[in-house]
Amino acid sequence: MVLIYHVPNFSSLEGKIMAWKELLKKPYLSQRPQLSQGLATHAEDRELELAFKNLKDLEDHCKKLYKEVRRHEECANGLHRLERKMSSDLTNSPSCREYEETENLRKISEGYQSVVYQLGHATGDLTHLSQKTVVEPMKKLTAEFGSIAAALKKRDATLSECLKCQSKLEKLSKDKTIANQVKIEQAKKSYLQSKEDFESQNRLLLLELPQFYEKRVDYFQPCLQALIRAQVDYYGESTRLFTHLVSTNKDTKYQSNEEFQEELDKNISVIKSLSIVSN
Repeated sequence: MVLIYHVPNFSSLEGKIMAWKELLKKPYLSQRPQLSQGLATHAEDRELELAFKNLKDLEDHCKKLYKEVRRHEECANGLHRLERKMSSDLTNSPSCREYEETENLRKISEGYQSVVYQLGHATGDLTHLSQKTVVEPMKKLTAEFGSIAAALKKRDATLSECLKCQSKLEKLSKDKTIANQVKIEQAKKSYLQSKEDFESQNRLLLLELPQFYEKRVDYFQPCLQALIRAQVDYYGESTRLFTHLVSTNKDTKYQSNEEFQEELDKNISVIKSLSIVSN
């Protein structure tokens, strides 16, 4: 029996490699937001820091998930390659080919080889769907951490500018001469404007970051459900194929694990008891 094995078509392999590089690069959320030094309340500073910590943990967990999905794909494809080689070696071995008394073994091995071939399609579908149901949605989610990091960086830059304006105003206010009044007014105007910008950005982050974190379950739940359905399809197809293989070999007696081990030990004992001598 000559079989052409199915090899999953990864025409976009280069794109997937680039996607993995994108997913596994340095985390976006690596720098904590600066304390406001009194421009916001202590409670607001703590709330922002907690939101940052939660999102940083979420980003780390996403990256761990990427790695586990990749390992799962590699293991699934590796298992299929090993079964493919094992079934081919068994079918083409002398034990199955050269002796009439092994006809039944040959039929079983060829049936096994056919099952492995068909499972190649199921394995390809499983790895493809794991990309669609987990990797691509997680890639989109990870991109949002970059936007969050940029918003936090902008907030910190506005905070630094505000503190700078505040320091300048305090310094000028020590000299309240008439000649210095214009500079004081300009510094006060700059300070109030930068303070308003900071408060607006800080307030928006305090509102939206916790909301983003709370939406993580709603976002990932359908991804997980789709992945589970893909697993059900894969293992269901595997069960169906092997069950069919067993049913088409009704004349073959299938032993339990205990019976198999007992028979194996008995045959090994017989082999060991043989005396092989040369004349």
